This record gives sequence, structure tokens and C-alpha cells, in this order.
Amino acid sequence: MEANTPPQPGTAEHWAAWLERYGDDYATHDERRAAYQDFQSNLATMQAVFSQPGQLHAAGYLAAHDRVADGDADSPDDAELWVPANLTGAGRADWLEGFRSHFEP
Repeated sequence: MEANTPPQPGTAEHWAAWLERYGDDYATHDERRAAYQDFQSNLATMQAVFSQPGQLHAAGYLAAHDRVADGDADSPDDAELWVPANLTGAGRADWLEGFRSHFEP
């Protein structure tokens, strides 16, 4: 394993690193083991949530590319016309930023 590569969740190395960082937060070994299991169970969900801004930014950029190619958009002002209706809050903002960034010099 490279020095800068973190250990993979579920490995003995990851468990040891997790214990070193969070082990003192729990009174017993059973509590530590349960917390680590909870971490592993929720890892995919947490990664999806925290990677969403990048994905939505990229989706907006690609949507702009497609809309320009189809002749449906010609400026960043067209972003509001094409933003998916199901996006709200930060996700909507990330998508709009991605769409508008397609037009940056």
C-alpha cells in the first residue's frame, strides 16, 4: 500500500486507524465495534451525499453542452429553463453553477 493511500474500510488496517482516531470516544470494546459497524453500514450513503455536489455540477455542465449542441441554449441565462424540477436547495445551486460554467471563457 502506498504511504498516501488510506486503508480500505473493513480491513484490519482501517479498523486500527479508526480505533486510533475514534476509540477513546467509546467506553467499551463492544461500543467501539458497534460504532465501527454503524460507520461501515452508512459509508456508501455518506459518500453519495458528500459527492453529490460534484456530480450535480458535472450534470449541469453536461446538460449545457447537450442543450448548446441541440440549439436549445446559447448563454448561461438559459440555465433556469433547463434545471431539473426535482432539484432543490444546494443540489439545484450546484447544477445551475455547472450549467453556467459551460459558458465561461
